[in-house]
Amino acid sequence: MTAHGVRAYWRLACIPIGILINAYGNNLTDGDDRTLGLVLFLVGGVLAISGMTPLKRFLEENPLRDGLFKIVVALSGMALFTLGTPIAVAVKVAKGTAQPIDFSPAAMSLMLIYLGLPFVMRWMEPKDFLLQRLAGRVRRAAISRTIANAAGILAIAAFLNARFSATYPAPLLSIALTLLVAMAVVTHKTSARTRKLCTQIHTDVQSLLRDLDTLNLARSPRRADDKQADKQMAARRSWDALKRDLSTTVDTGYRSIGLPFLADEVVAELDRNVLAGIDADYPGGAARARADLQAIQDACARHIDVLA
Repeated sequence: MTAHGVRAYWRLACIPIGILINAYGNNLTDGDDRTLGLVLFLVGGVLAISGMTPLKRFLEENPLRDGLFKIVVALSGMALFTLGTPIAVAVKVAKGTAQPIDFSPAAMSLMLIYLGLPFVMRWMEPKDFLLQRLAGRVRRAAISRTIANAAGILAIAAFLNARFSATYPAPLLSIALTLLVAMAVVTHKTSARTRKLCTQIHTDVQSLLRDLDTLNLARSPRRADDKQADKQMAARRSWDALKRDLSTTVDTGYRSIGLPFLADEVVAELDRNVLAGIDADYPGGAARARADLQAIQDACARHIDVLA
C-alpha cells in the first residue's frame, strides 16, 4: 500500500485493535476490575465501529477485497471468543500476578485456535477469482498454519503452567525454552514447505509452457511433418506432473486438514483446458490454458526458493 493509501485507510487498524480491547474488557467484567472492563469494552466497541466507514470505501474500490472482508469478519469473531482469556493471562503474567488456575482457561482458548483456525480459513477462503487470488491464498494458508501451530505450542505451555508451576517450578524454564525452539522449527517447516511447493510448481509450469510452444510450432504449416504425437505426449507428461503439484496441500502434508494449492474444481477446469489445447489441431489452441498457467506461475514467482 502506498503512502497515500496508508493516510486514507489508517483507520482500518481501529477495527482489530478495537476488537482486541473489547475482548479484553469483556473478560475483565467477570473479575474484580468490572469498571475498567466495562470502560475497555465500550472503548473497544467505539474503535471498531469507527473503522467501518473506511472499510466500506476500501472494499468498494476492488471486488477482490470482498472475499477478504469475509475472512476478516470470521477471524474477528473467532478472536472475540478466544483471545480475551489469553490476553488477560498475558497481562497478569506481565504484572506478576498470574496464578496457576489462570492458565487452564487460556490453554483451552489457545487449543481452540490451534484446532479451529485452519478449518475456518479453509471454509472462508474466497470461491471467486481463484487464480487472481492465488498468491494471497498461498500466503494465507502458510500464515494461518503458522499461527495455529504457535497457538498449539502456547496451549501446551499454559497447560504445563497450570498443572506443574506450583509443584515443579524449576523444570518449567527448560520446558519453555524447548517449546520456543519447537515453535521456531514448525514455523520454518511450514514456510519451507510453501516455498518448496511454489518452486516446484513454477518449474513444472515452465516445462509445460515450453512443451506447448514446441507443439504449437509443430502445428504450423511449415513444419507439418514434425512428429506431433510425440510432442503431445511430452506435453501430457508435463501436465500430469503439474496436476499433482496443484492438488498438493500448501500448509501441511495431511490433506484432510490442509488447504490445497488450487481448489479441485479449478484443477478440473484447467485440466479440460490444457488437454483441449494439447489435442487441438491448429496453432494457438492452448491460448486459454496458457493464460491460466501464466497466472499460476506469476503467483508462485513470489515464493521461489531453490534451496528450500
